[in-house]
Amino acid sequence: MDLALRALHAKRFLDDARIADIVDMAVNPALDEGARRAMAEGLARHPKSLSALYCLADAKGATDETLSTVAAALGRRQTIEMTGHRVPQLLALPEPARLALALAQQAYDVERMQMHGRHRSGFYQIDLELASRSQMFAQAIHLTAPLADSQELARLVGEEFQRWKSGDDTDGIRQESLDLRLHALQALLKNMHLHPVLQRAADGDPLDQSVMTRVAHQQWVFKAAFMYGSLPSASLDRLGSTLQSLERLRAPLLRDQLTELLALNVHASGDADAYLQFAAHFHRPHMRTLPIALFPLLARGEASGPPSAKLLTLLGASTLRNSRMLYKALKDLMLMADSECPLSSQQRRQLLAHAIPEEGTASQQCVGFLENLRFLAIAVQCAREDVDPSSEVFDILAPLADSEEKPVLTQALSAVLRRAMPGAAASGTPAGSLDRWESYLSSWRQPEALLVYAQNIRANLDEDEGRDAVLESLNRFADSAVWAPENLFSFRALRYSSAASDHLAKVAENAPEAYAQWQQPVALSEAPKPYAIEDTDHPEDLLLCGTDVSSCQSVDASVEQGRALMGYVLDGKHRLLVAKSQDGAMAARRVVRILIDEGSQQPVLYLEKLYANAGIDKNGPVDKALVQLARLKAQAMGCDLVSGTPGDEETPYDRVLQSLGSSAPFEYVDADHVRQRDGSDSDSDGEDGEVVEGGVVKGGRYTVTKAYLLQ
Repeated sequence: MDLALRALHAKRFLDDARIADIVDMAVNPALDEGARRAMAEGLARHPKSLSALYCLADAKGATDETLSTVAAALGRRQTIEMTGHRVPQLLALPEPARLALALAQQAYDVERMQMHGRHRSGFYQIDLELASRSQMFAQAIHLTAPLADSQELARLVGEEFQRWKSGDDTDGIRQESLDLRLHALQALLKNMHLHPVLQRAADGDPLDQSVMTRVAHQQWVFKAAFMYGSLPSASLDRLGSTLQSLERLRAPLLRDQLTELLALNVHASGDADAYLQFAAHFHRPHMRTLPIALFPLLARGEASGPPSAKLLTLLGASTLRNSRMLYKALKDLMLMADSECPLSSQQRRQLLAHAIPEEGTASQQCVGFLENLRFLAIAVQCAREDVDPSSEVFDILAPLADSEEKPVLTQALSAVLRRAMPGAAASGTPAGSLDRWESYLSSWRQPEALLVYAQNIRANLDEDEGRDAVLESLNRFADSAVWAPENLFSFRALRYSSAASDHLAKVAENAPEAYAQWQQPVALSEAPKPYAIEDTDHPEDLLLCGTDVSSCQSVDASVEQGRALMGYVLDGKHRLLVAKSQDGAMAARRVVRILIDEGSQQPVLYLEKLYANAGIDKNGPVDKALVQLARLKAQAMGCDLVSGTPGDEETPYDRVLQSLGSSAPFEYVDADHVRQRDGSDSDSDGEDGEVVEGGVVKGGRYTVTKAYLLQ
């Protein structure tokens, strides 16, 4: 052994046979661990280290542990290319050794390439079981989080999850058929040998719910099992109540965001202890998800520490047992932490402290804190360096953060946020604009949504993807719905104007009575309790159609799809059929659009699929009420009613339906069997006349070639 070590350290020439002999010594379990590690390091530093790696699978008398030690040492010193005739020799290694090699390669690559902003090499492309890929995911977060800026952190977990979950064993969970996808998820989870905490979640498959709801639940369980499955059993035990709270969230998009953020929190430092110590301060059941959002704000960066007693007291108030209030608080806290504005971590923490009211009961302080937090979250978003109003907003935020005296945040921020709003009155002072701003803040249930959407488009939509056109349409919306003296009248006049839309002009010309009736709401004689069923074109309902009920048209969703939101809002060919909760928020919705029969040139109503929060299912009482409302609408107009899926009787509508355009730059067509017209663009990159599966259509010119009558 001593002779072998001296030869390795001197980097003497050794032929493949001699290297194989040394490898046999290095993996001999009879040697003590220190000696084996010394041999492994010597092999790793030798010019023939790759030869040592390729003969590992043939080593005599080795165990998984000894093979892993050598594989890790060899993988930590150089890039192992997974190409050529040597690949079978690496794939012949047992799973623990392949994992050790892959983990070492990942660490080497991060160290050498510094990961972000540079080319990723093609390392560790080696077959691994799902449990091993979960460990790769966890180490990737641990290694790369210290190197990433806040923008990279925001996407880090999602990117690594997509990277490591992919494999032949997970192909089934991408099936188009929901039944097949559910079966694949169940089989996958069964084979993952889950920790009891995760197994309880998997066993919580809501059998009484729709297949779509069951698939969404099992997809989340798989995500959680993959992201946290590599944690020690004791850590998972302590995370059990948090995971249970996440499982119960009725906002799928928020649940996914929090699940990914929790993974970043627990893996960034290498284990879950720091996060669990922080989370231990949040004792009440409704508080269990709050430390996920607060940890990046309070426990990372300079001057980090536990939450203050004042903050814990107000967050413990029963106000946040209201799920809608809790969800808004969680979103705002994440915005405070993730925004790309130049504020330091310390300044953000100070602003959060300033947001805590000094007086009132815990419940009153909680309400005041949430109001201040909402303003802060918007302001921090407005202060991003890549957004137009950023410097003015930052020039106000920074002194507020550094102030030793507690400012009145809403008063300090109101004027600058008004100027960050879209529309004419944002940059000037037309008569009455201040009064209308105050009215807007007090009367809209989510006045921040318009600002959030504007900031999302300004910051994330590129010029060549239609940013200027979307912002211009947003200005038209704000000028009519917010800043106009008779705002509801002005908004409806704008969206139903036939002068601005070839499509609406054709409907008005060919069926004037039906078009007049289209603009008027219909109502049911009774509705399933506790919901109100409405046919609405209220500007806030249209703006929040993908936010109240989560979809890709949420104001803070990806702009690739979200750029089409103004199509629903401004284009008078759309109305919403909604179920509203007692607080006025939408709990379910179906979009109904007025299309034109290509043959008769008469209007036809097309009913889109159901979007609903948890507890409301397709073909359930609420959905049946929405469909019945659509039937009443069609009867009042004297039109056929069609949908993309058959009703009780499968009666095809055998004629083509068409849209002749939109008054907004993009329209989201949530339908199957859609053909683009006149070369308009869609997210499917189709050409004129090509069949696409709905999505974003530029200019709103398309045909629907297959639909079913709803009798």
